Amino acid sequence: MWIIPKMTNSISILKNLIQIKTENPPGKTKKIIEWIEHWAKAENIPVETHWYEKDRGNIVLTIGKADKTILICGHLDTVPIGDIDNWKHDPFGGTVVNNYIYGRGSADMKSGVAIALNSLKTFKDNFKDSDMQYNITFLGTSDEEVGLGGVKASIELGLLDKTEFLIVPEPTGLKVGIAEKGVLWVSIIASGKSAHGSAPEKGINAIEELVKIFPILHSSVPKTKDDILGRSTLNIGVIQGGNIANVVPERAEVQCDYRLVPPVQPEEFSENLAQKIEEFAAESPAKFELVINQTMPVIKSSEDDDFVRKFIEKSGNQPVSGLNYATDGAVLVSNAPINLPFVLYGPGDPKRIHISDERVSIQEINAAEKTFMDFLTEICLPRSKKSEK
Repeated sequence: MWIIPKMTNSISILKNLIQIKTENPPGKTKKIIEWIEHWAKAENIPVETHWYEKDRGNIVLTIGKADKTILICGHLDTVPIGDIDNWKHDPFGGTVVNNYIYGRGSADMKSGVAIALNSLKTFKDNFKDSDMQYNITFLGTSDEEVGLGGVKASIELGLLDKTEFLIVPEPTGLKVGIAEKGVLWVSIIASGKSAHGSAPEKGINAIEELVKIFPILHSSVPKTKDDILGRSTLNIGVIQGGNIANVVPERAEVQCDYRLVPPVQPEEFSENLAQKIEEFAAESPAKFELVINQTMPVIKSSEDDDFVRKFIEKSGNQPVSGLNYATDGAVLVSNAPINLPFVLYGPGDPKRIHISDERVSIQEINAAEKTFMDFLTEICLPRSKKSEK
């Protein structure tokens, strides 16, 4: 009969991870990957490192020898610390104050990574590979905060071929995330004709023509509402054009951030948006170009999936939620050979990430650890041999 072991080392791992700078930009993850590699070898956990750019790579740790896998994916990079004067606690200290651990990445998402690593260690210390009916694999990625380059490079490793369930331990405040909004970043460029500012009728003002398209950008936002993710949104984040007040601008650009909910996917939406811009351009003296800068698919798990339902149960029936932003999970789910069920779950208040004095609650780390071990033990070990304390 299996007894669920206690996990005791996540805090120590987390402090070490915080002390390694992985701000993105520049996004260098060589040192943290080398630390994890050294740690894994010391714990006799099989590990592979895959470098896809200078100082950027992915690291894979696996226990078990089954033909099916539970995959845990966490990114190793963080956002920059910003102005150091705004920090009361050392952003790279891993300081503990009043049962919180402070530091850049403490919540997003080095605590999730620490729990994943310690989960593998706990299984390795307590069970044989032959005991396990699922492998447990941890994929540590680079560049999640900027371009998702690491997880995109990881697709060629073939990890998804055996994966039947995905866990992404992003900071969710212990809510079980089962959906992510899709992402579409676009630039719309207007080309006009320059002229002297004293004779604007001789030119075509690219700025004036571009702003006329703003109502179309807003009216294009889908009106559908999702029960988990809410509504689609638009943020007009950048507008550029012109050089000096007395010259008619010949070029202007606007950059937009659409966040989309089911059933709309970014590819379909961008095609409809392009058609509307083309129709507007036919009536405008300026020329227009639509450039797609980034797309990430909408992903959503079913609460009725056996893995998802079991994870929710082991979390203490925490409420389900959705994320407004994309994670590595979107790349993995959209590239999986099956309809891959997933959850997003981890310690840390999502409202307190990417800010000064980022922190994570030790109480939440302990709760997340218990959920991980309860779930993994239930799934990975034969039921006929399990019992819980």
